Amino acid sequence: MEKKQFYKLTLFTVIPLMVQSLFTSCVNFIDQIMVGELGVAEIAAVGAANKIYSLYYLVLYGTCCACVMFVSQYWGRREIDGIRKIMGMTCSVTISLGIIVTIATALFPQQCLSLFTDDVSVIESGVGYLRTISASYLLLSFIYPINYLLRGTANVKIILCSSSLSVIMNIIANYLFIFGNFGMPELGVVGAAVGTVITRAVELGVLVVYLIATKNKAFSSPKVMFSFNKTNFVTFIKKALPLAGNEFLWGVGTTLYFIIYGHMGTDELAAMSIVNTIQTMTQTFSLSLASSAAVIIGNEIGKNNMGEMFVFCKRFHRIAICLGAVTGVIMLCIIHPIVALYQLSGTTTGTYLAQCLVVLSILLPLNCYNSMNTEGLFRSGGDVRFVLLIDMGGIWMIGMPITFLFGQILGLPILIVYCAFVFVEIYKFIIGTKRYRSKRWLHKLSISA
Repeated sequence: MEKKQFYKLTLFTVIPLMVQSLFTSCVNFIDQIMVGELGVAEIAAVGAANKIYSLYYLVLYGTCCACVMFVSQYWGRREIDGIRKIMGMTCSVTISLGIIVTIATALFPQQCLSLFTDDVSVIESGVGYLRTISASYLLLSFIYPINYLLRGTANVKIILCSSSLSVIMNIIANYLFIFGNFGMPELGVVGAAVGTVITRAVELGVLVVYLIATKNKAFSSPKVMFSFNKTNFVTFIKKALPLAGNEFLWGVGTTLYFIIYGHMGTDELAAMSIVNTIQTMTQTFSLSLASSAAVIIGNEIGKNNMGEMFVFCKRFHRIAICLGAVTGVIMLCIIHPIVALYQLSGTTTGTYLAQCLVVLSILLPLNCYNSMNTEGLFRSGGDVRFVLLIDMGGIWMIGMPITFLFGQILGLPILIVYCAFVFVEIYKFIIGTKRYRSKRWLHKLSISA
């Protein structure tokens, strides 16, 4: 493939995914911005409740990444029946998980929030929010499999449309229900949760209507989609379980970071709640690029075009580094506007926020390169065990001990504690580069294998 064709294909795949991912993460960002007018405790409450969403999302993400691994290679071979069975298996896992998480957060919101903070005011503010937003978790268990199927078949325009509409709906619903405008009840922080539930319902509705209207070949009757046998399911689970487990354990690790921040004080917790949201938003760029690479590289593996595939890998690495550098520079330029946007200028929370965002900006080029390896190339080749090893090693053997030492034992400032991520990214760069050069990450995938 000529360079011009490659970059055109990448551009038309990456941009919709990037905007869609950014819009998806904007839902929580918008909640925090609009809730910010209610107070610091409310910001911290939304941040703590969203950590539960983050853990749930990571397991969904890991399972759906396994879906994309298979779908992209099947799509390269144009094996539609295989794609249908993969969707049936993916939905079986995500919907079961969605039911469990929805019930847990609806019935035990106080216990869930107490895992992340011991501040009574934060827990009281977050209980209603978490109980209400729990309904959106079940909706997501349908949304994500559909989204990732469309990604795996390079059909991304509708994902962009549904996400754009969901952000608009979120802003409108928050404006109505948080502040009680146009005769609606003034629900405060609970209103933000109502807005999110409405947003997810609209997003799912758009996707379902699209699938029905276009008669998408990858979707068929439940009888066909769920016609997989035990061998098929075991093969899928062998790939999905390490990825889902990896994302969950990674999320647990970062959640433990969050617990450490919470015990450092409310200002630290509020600052890191915002940093976590902004970090998620900035990483949508690198993750969208990696997702695009996973689809394109997976298609080439399915076609057995190995020579061209390795040329693509080198190009994706160069793009990732450039993207990270540009994003980092932009972040440095907008730190103060971000602090002002949250109405935290001149406050202790604002100072902590600005300091940590500087560290995040510097790390972005390295983070983007590492994401290309772990989230893109290695996953497209089905190298899920190594992805588990590199991520868990970074979190549990490097990041967690350093964060606990700096935050809990030595009581160092939040800026120093947050710098534990520097060591994690350096570790992932060294190990990931060695793995890529070995070519041992490359595998051909099939559920009949």
